[in-house]
Amino acid sequence: MKKVKINQIAGLLLIIIFFSGCFKDHITHTYTLTLPVYKSLTAVRAEMKSAPAASFTNTGKIYIQGKYIFLNEFGKGIHIIDNSNPSSPRNISFISVPGNEDIAVKGQTLYADSYSDLVAFDISDPNHVSVKKIVDNIFPDHGGYSVNMSPDSVMILVDWITKDTTVDVDTSPQPIYYANCPSCSFIREYATISSSSPQSQTQKGIGGSMARFAVINDYLYTVNTQSLSVYDVSNSENPLFKNTLQMAWGIETIYPFENRLFIGSNSGVFMFDIENTPDNPKAAGQFSHARACDPVVADNHYAFVTLSDGSKCAGYQNQLDIVDITQIQYGNSSLVKSYQLTHPLGLSKDGDILFVCDDQDGLKIYDVSDVQDLKMIGQAHDTETFDVIAVNGLAIVVGKDGLYQYDYTDLKNIKLLSKLSGKN
Repeated sequence: MKKVKINQIAGLLLIIIFFSGCFKDHITHTYTLTLPVYKSLTAVRAEMKSAPAASFTNTGKIYIQGKYIFLNEFGKGIHIIDNSNPSSPRNISFISVPGNEDIAVKGQTLYADSYSDLVAFDISDPNHVSVKKIVDNIFPDHGGYSVNMSPDSVMILVDWITKDTTVDVDTSPQPIYYANCPSCSFIREYATISSSSPQSQTQKGIGGSMARFAVINDYLYTVNTQSLSVYDVSNSENPLFKNTLQMAWGIETIYPFENRLFIGSNSGVFMFDIENTPDNPKAAGQFSHARACDPVVADNHYAFVTLSDGSKCAGYQNQLDIVDITQIQYGNSSLVKSYQLTHPLGLSKDGDILFVCDDQDGLKIYDVSDVQDLKMIGQAHDTETFDVIAVNGLAIVVGKDGLYQYDYTDLKNIKLLSKLSGKN
């Protein structure tokens, strides 16, 4: 019998000790998880009331009425801003409206969507806002529910919370075999897993060009992705459904001008006449373009349409289209001219002055007295811009980091009056 050398035994023992030590190492991995938070519809509705002023974090739609500015905090609610002095606006209160995207105001009543519901608020006292009526489940594309369900049983996704979870990891090699190849295997590699959350004025109310709500006289008009709906608000606190008109898919915005409604979609602009039958708008013409996001403002002669690319609309154009609409009711609308821009979004027109929010390029201001030859007369680079309302020499701009106001009474000296961000 051969003798085993001592150095061979020692080497074998070292190998065994080394590998057993490896397999006993304590290894952990941290997983970042994003979890949904649900509340009952009853609880969500109970939270819809005024609260102290809140910071701006994800602002969107804008509406002005009298001395107040109403600014949507996307998915959360509405900031109320006292704009008695545009050089020093005051963020005075916040209305909690879970799931809110759109707003409009008539007199002392504010209309807002809360997920699939329409809510009418009494805003006569901005510090003590109260719900007057909820019209159930009229925006099904915002997460509708069965009308037969009790509000206590309807669960609403209201938030996302992120938490880190640490777990022990088995360090033993874990072979994985392919069913069609028993001799093929590999060792699993461990990796961290993370998931991410979805992400001086006139007394007549004025909405921005990105709006999907509009009030004209005694009617509230709303659009969703494929329809136009009408509500009688002659009793402003009690909106009554009147009519719905089905439209092509991809409706995005609504802009009222005199007795017309201009509906922006990702494939064109539709015009409706409401002069004689405000509760039943009549199709009065349309203008088509290639697929792109499409806010619109108009006057008696032209529609000004911004087209922008992006994942939502799957378009590729970034331009301003000017469309002759003088004969649109006869089926004749024609593109006058297009002007290339960076990534245009909201816009507003005051006389012959056009304001365009061009995203990272800021606010651009044009003289449009000659639509064949637009002249840019000013540009503000203070922020990335989303929407604008221009009236009586004051341009109110929703920016990425707050609310900006510009005095354009002197077009040769357009100046920033104020920036409001945070709570004050």
